[in-house]
Amino acid sequence: MGLLRRPPAEVRNVAPSGERLLAWGRVTPGGVAVATDAALYLPIGDTVRLAWDLIAKATFSEAAVLVVEGRPEPNARDRAWRVVLEEPGALPTVVYERVTSSVVVSERVALRGELGARIVARRAGEGLRWTVTFDAGLDPRDPVLRAEADEALAELRATLGV
Repeated sequence: MGLLRRPPAEVRNVAPSGERLLAWGRVTPGGVAVATDAALYLPIGDTVRLAWDLIAKATFSEAAVLVVEGRPEPNARDRAWRVVLEEPGALPTVVYERVTSSVVVSERVALRGELGARIVARRAGEGLRWTVTFDAGLDPRDPVLRAEADEALAELRATLGV
């Protein structure tokens, strides 16, 4: 990515009007991954848009980025995408900064012995989006377990005043 030159048309066409372009990188076999102030766009079939508050994890290797979307719906399974980077540019740095800065609170709570859940609050628009992710081995459909997690969430929110 050139800092002083205008982004190529293929990059400008991905970023919607109203979103500020931050970085992009060329991917293999073709296309661009684009980071804006609001989301990450991946060229997978139709372009996949991932708002920063929905990205649970993004890891980079020399050749690829793996992005995991944390699904906010109860019982929903996370989705993951892997994109091979040909020219990463500043994309890895921007993605790391955006995902990290979206986290306001991340707290682990014990529910069943050593098993528990992670409660996370992320900036989402003008407010916060709270998620509860249960450890493997716990059934998120168990109503007693959900009630305990909801109680832990309410207690955390009260402690923080939000």
